[in-house]
Amino acid sequence: MLVMTPAAAKMQRKLARVERDAERGKLGEGRYEHLVKELARVIRLAFEAGATGTLFGLEGPLRHGIRADLCLQGWRWHSADRMASELLDDAFRRVRAKRPTWNEGQPEWAIAAGTLIKRTRCVRCCKPLPEGHFKFCGDLCAGVYHNALSLRREAQGDRAVDMAVRSI
Repeated sequence: MLVMTPAAAKMQRKLARVERDAERGKLGEGRYEHLVKELARVIRLAFEAGATGTLFGLEGPLRHGIRADLCLQGWRWHSADRMASELLDDAFRRVRAKRPTWNEGQPEWAIAAGTLIKRTRCVRCCKPLPEGHFKFCGDLCAGVYHNALSLRREAQGDRAVDMAVRSI
């Protein structure tokens, strides 16, 4: 008869738990809380050390890493991505990070805040600006730019992400 060592039994229980979590698409409460606590610690440390400019500076790499680990544990991509997002949202709440508005992330915000940007080229098509024009070379570029801008502002969730990725 084969006798299992305590270490082997512990490893088997851990693998069973990981498999169960992957099937459910949900982490156990203790594991979830531990991960949120560790993520908050890493986010705070990176920011205080000056490694990131904002508390959100590691959001992309952390989300990617968590999602990849969960996928390697057998999670479906969408479930892993949703869980990574939830973990990070809770970690950001724990460090009291306030996400800026969409407008605050745009170059135009600098102008609204009082900083002037001297432009020599059209914002949309990059042609040299005619005399007396400060942002766009003409009405066509201005109209297209403002229409696209309003569509981005009104977008929510996955649609906003899709639009941002396509504009890069």
